[in-house]
Amino acid sequence: MIGSDKVKVEHRERLAFVYARQSTAAQVAQHRSSTERQLGLADHAVELGWPRAQVVIVDDDLGRSGKSTEGREGFQRVAAEMTMGRVGAVLSLDASRLARSSADWHRLLEIAALTRTLLVDEQTVYDPRDPNDRLVLGMKGTMADFELVWLRQRMEGGRWHLARRGTYRCRPPIGYVYEDDEATRFVLDPDEEVRRAVELLFDRFRFAGTLADVIKHFSAHGLRFPARYGKRVEWSQLTHSRAHQILTNPLYAGAYVFGRAKGETTLDAGLRRRRVRRLPRSEWPVMIRDAHPAYLTWEAYLANEKRMSENCARRGGPAARGAVREGRALLQGLLLCDRCSSRLQVRYSGQNGKYAAYQCHKLAESAIGDVCAHIYARHLDEPVVDLVLGLLTHQKLLDATRVVEIVDEQHAALDRQWTLRLERARYDAKRAERQFDACDPDNRVVARTLEKRWNERLTDVERLEHEYDEFKRAQRFELSELDRRRIMQLATDLPRLWRAKTTEDRDRKLLLRLLIKDISVRVVDVPRPALRVKVLWHTHAMSELEVERLGRGAPGRKINYRVLGTTAPVAKTNDQTP
Repeated sequence: MIGSDKVKVEHRERLAFVYARQSTAAQVAQHRSSTERQLGLADHAVELGWPRAQVVIVDDDLGRSGKSTEGREGFQRVAAEMTMGRVGAVLSLDASRLARSSADWHRLLEIAALTRTLLVDEQTVYDPRDPNDRLVLGMKGTMADFELVWLRQRMEGGRWHLARRGTYRCRPPIGYVYEDDEATRFVLDPDEEVRRAVELLFDRFRFAGTLADVIKHFSAHGLRFPARYGKRVEWSQLTHSRAHQILTNPLYAGAYVFGRAKGETTLDAGLRRRRVRRLPRSEWPVMIRDAHPAYLTWEAYLANEKRMSENCARRGGPAARGAVREGRALLQGLLLCDRCSSRLQVRYSGQNGKYAAYQCHKLAESAIGDVCAHIYARHLDEPVVDLVLGLLTHQKLLDATRVVEIVDEQHAALDRQWTLRLERARYDAKRAERQFDACDPDNRVVARTLEKRWNERLTDVERLEHEYDEFKRAQRFELSELDRRRIMQLATDLPRLWRAKTTEDRDRKLLLRLLIKDISVRVVDVPRPALRVKVLWHTHAMSELEVERLGRGAPGRKINYRVLGTTAPVAKTNDQTP
């Protein structure tokens, strides 16, 4: 072997480490000759003069990538032993076996030079203290590092080429499948129950507007949500993360998208951390509209995205209104400060949040040091509610027939989901029965298992039928003629419905948001203390009010206000879903 004269007695008195590594478990299983060659270096160590007992094989990193030292216990063990001066030589096929990172490789060379450790491959013995050997080893490490980059670029290039054509196969989201193993275009899932569950999620969010409402709806009605693993479908409770993942996925709008996230490696407290950063839509490298069948339109997807952004007040920016929540402040999320254009925040005080106030302290936090507004909720809520109820008439804004249709549609969707669930359970029971019938009855080992499975499926059917009957009695899927007349009567008497004990503050807030886009408010002192309120409707009409400003000491006093005027609506499509 070239350079064997570099092996001295001082090296042979220490251990010889044979380092073996393969990048993946598949390589270990499929390329056994490479592993055998690496382990065979133990014979080279014996030929170079090391006793067999002093040759240590380190194979802890078989199936580990060499791009970093993280998780490579074998490499860390070799480096630790070298630092303690116990290693005379480290044998490997080449530099790429020890490290694919130039930084890791040169640190190893530095340790080897300080501890007089030799580096040996199949052809040559290298002494890191020798300038020529160190130059060659440095070049080998650089080539190993670049080789990894080149391989990655080649694979990434092929992947991006297919992605830009819209033919790169990725895992289909729930509700979609590939037609066959060669297809590159999604098709709707042939399982009707799966499709209906996805459609129900989108319909409920369009109606309710918050993820919490969607999850509560599924849970309250005993509905499950699917997850597909290959050809197997598993059903479980809908979670917040699953619902958010589906509502924010543009694939459901028929768009083929690739590269929505970008991986970044950073240093955190001296440790390498791999993080995934979501890119804004303007930075998506590949987006092909109308690439496959859609569950909703692109405009509906953008509306859902906008609504979720508005629901998240902390991360949605100054324009975010926040999700509708419980509480007495009916104008929560609608108020804008006329001085600084910030959203007014709600603050509750008293027992159980009895007193509510709207506050804006943005200027107080700046150099100006002034409080924009502090308004008790009742002083604004009552005038705005009176204005809304006065304008909301049966002829103008409220379509009671549509209310009945929405109720019927929701009941029909729930009934359909339960019917499909029962249909699937009955199919599973029939299938288990056929499997039992096809079994040889004398083969009791198999027959007992199939009989038990059949009984379990029959029990599931019986349980679901009982739950479905209970659910129908509790929910009353069919609206009676009396129910329809009551809905029509309530539509013409909205003030009564507004003040009803069964109407929650959250329902009132939802109604206000369906009609009002924003409300700007300004505190004025001249010619008299008052609140100047501008109500911007979703029709882009604007109503202006002047509300008497009262102190906290007049909780029972009537709030006086006057309407200063209403501008005509601008011809523009309403982007809210009724």
